[in-house]
Amino acid sequence: MGSPKRAYSRNYIPGMDGLRAIAALCVFSVHFNQMVRLEYTAGPFDIAKLMANGNHGVSLFFSLSGFLLSLPFWRAFFNAKPLPDFRKYLIRRLARIIPGYYLLLTLLVFVGRLWEIPGAWFDIVSHYLMVFNFTEFTIFSINPPFWTLAVELQFYLLLPALFLCLKTCRNKKKVIFILCSLILAVCGIQYTLIHTIDRVISWPFNPWLTWIRPHGAVLNHSLTATLPHFLAGCIAGCLFQTWQSRNRVPGSLISHGEKIFWSSLMLVFICLSTGWISDVGPSFIPYGFPIIPLLLVCLIITVPFTRIAGKILECPVFKSLGKISYGIYLYHYPCLMFLEWQMRQKGLDVENHWILFGCAGLAITIVTALFSYILIERPSLRLVRRK
Repeated sequence: MGSPKRAYSRNYIPGMDGLRAIAALCVFSVHFNQMVRLEYTAGPFDIAKLMANGNHGVSLFFSLSGFLLSLPFWRAFFNAKPLPDFRKYLIRRLARIIPGYYLLLTLLVFVGRLWEIPGAWFDIVSHYLMVFNFTEFTIFSINPPFWTLAVELQFYLLLPALFLCLKTCRNKKKVIFILCSLILAVCGIQYTLIHTIDRVISWPFNPWLTWIRPHGAVLNHSLTATLPHFLAGCIAGCLFQTWQSRNRVPGSLISHGEKIFWSSLMLVFICLSTGWISDVGPSFIPYGFPIIPLLLVCLIITVPFTRIAGKILECPVFKSLGKISYGIYLYHYPCLMFLEWQMRQKGLDVENHWILFGCAGLAITIVTALFSYILIERPSLRLVRRK
């Protein structure tokens, strides 16, 4: 596992599925604890804070997307070859997220009979068009975890445009400088938006609905708020592809990759379980920017060069969960909500039966995600690849 040649496989990078599994389980823990409200401390470590900060798994997802999606572009970029075909790239990306998303969205719409709610048609249509993250009354309305999929789609569209702008520059240091400058510029835009919008803005077509509000969900979960995490992953992809093109890895990474990985993981745990991260960094960029994203990028870029961490993340459990991590993320909240309703119907309080609720909720989520992967996601991807 620690062999650089293993890390340099063009189509396979060890540990990535394991990191996806961790990200999905972290997000699961957030909504699980919102329902059961566990409170337990061990010295300075707070389980409630740790699980609440499991939403930083979203940051790991975004950084992984930036890292993995940018690799084919970096490969073409540094080898002076044409960039990947945009049409094929976009179709494959849509085939990855749209089928499962549309299935669950349609199911939730019909089960909730949402079309009967006055004024809900805009909400429904905006979800099918994946533009629902631009208004306060739609961003979390049907299934709160959906919002990241709208942002991911915006990342998909932005990435090819980014490389079209970079194609005239072949110097790695200049490219990294440009990307770092872009991160700072995006942070500046987000800061301006946060401090400019100081009143509630009503929806033009219905004054009873809120379009944007100060420090609201639309601003805090916008493209500009999350793009720095994605770009951090792109920078990691640039470094990784540079090493791959030269067939040379920094000796310090090979000899100290294990230490860097576990040190970064320990620091992430300390930051998230003590709440320390909330006191540092800019408040207008979510998920502990810049400290947590930097630590997560360290995990991504070092895990292919580790032995112990690599073996753990490549074990059948983590690897299998990583393959269905999209389904776990997609279905976990409806599964938990359904299970909570069923338990309350039978007189079981989830707060007092949290072990049963957690185990059953995770099991139902995994089974649902597995069926979705076998019956929907994998066939969709195979169909697109054949065509």
